[in-house]
Amino acid sequence: MLRRDSEAAEEALACAEEVGRRSMQELRRTVGLLRSADEAGMAPPAPTASEIPVLVGQARAGGLAVELHTRGDLARIPPNVGLALYRIAQEALANAARHAPRARTTLGVELANGRVELLVETNGPVVAGSAPEGARPHYGLIGMRERATALGGELVAGPTRDGWRVRCELPAVDAGAT
Repeated sequence: MLRRDSEAAEEALACAEEVGRRSMQELRRTVGLLRSADEAGMAPPAPTASEIPVLVGQARAGGLAVELHTRGDLARIPPNVGLALYRIAQEALANAARHAPRARTTLGVELANGRVELLVETNGPVVAGSAPEGARPHYGLIGMRERATALGGELVAGPTRDGWRVRCELPAVDAGAT
């Protein structure tokens, strides 16, 4: 690509650099959370639902065509629920980028009636995988489902006529609060 279209190659390298930079930030955040308070001082705060717009912006910067719709005040979502929503959204966007990078993704978050719903729909062409569908372990889907179930919610994910859909519904209450 460098010889054929240097401008496109430069853009691809800049995008790769930004993805690498974000990955390192996330890795540092994770390592900080794993260290004890004595070793690392105060760990950085875990991401919340209020940071989902930033996550979507990062996905856009990485080249994913993604649209965000929110309804309700994301800052009102309890931290444990917000962290689960953020991680589920992060995994759904990573899957869209990995399996359907040229598709269109819509991510919606709605807070109403004591519940929060996350809906991620990807429509468009899918990149052929290297392993047969049944042979892959689907750890990302398993992890998303475990996060939802641990908070008394549910997660349904699967193919649609035009792509893939992830729907998660969680109680918008802090289960750890007393």
